[in-house]
Amino acid sequence: MTEQLGRPPVEKLSDVAWARVERNVFSRMAEGTVTSAAASRDVRRERGTNKWLWLAVPAAAAAAFALAFFSIKTPAPQPATSGSDEPSRIVATDSPTRVSFGDAHITLDANSAVVMDQNTAKPTALLENGAAVFAVAPRGDRAPFTVLAGDAAIRTTNGQFRVAREGEHATVSVDTGSVDIRFRGHEIHVGSKHTWSSEEAQQAH
Repeated sequence: MTEQLGRPPVEKLSDVAWARVERNVFSRMAEGTVTSAAASRDVRRERGTNKWLWLAVPAAAAAAFALAFFSIKTPAPQPATSGSDEPSRIVATDSPTRVSFGDAHITLDANSAVVMDQNTAKPTALLENGAAVFAVAPRGDRAPFTVLAGDAAIRTTNGQFRVAREGEHATVSVDTGSVDIRFRGHEIHVGSKHTWSSEEAQQAH
């Protein structure tokens, strides 16, 4: 048989004791609020730091990329003249090559070679093999620009023309202006949109 126990005795607190309990409770609540507020500030500070960190990383990466991008400079095309009296030899391998020689601009076909004299008073280009387009700005009273191809010497003071050489045979096609060709003692004047061939000249003579 189970014995039932009565309610435990409850001692009534005095007013002084209740006041002490209340002070302790409010003190703990105040500490909890301050701690929570400090923790909240720490969380906000950490989140803010993380936010700025995530913003700073892409910004730093973009700045590094921009620095690397603008520090890469494509070298400008260099003129063929080197400031010395030695001739310059330019060779185009698998693709066309463009060079400048004073006031003349030369475009070499692939697998072509040209040797240029550095004497600006009498500019001369020797086409060794292949083909090239020569664009010569107006030279006025200055000496003409001369291209040597086999037994042909092509001269102009203003014009654009193409010279192709195969062995000792040469072909000249004039786009603009005009050229004067000296071939085996003969002088030939070729105007715009006309073509001259050393092989045909041989047959004619």
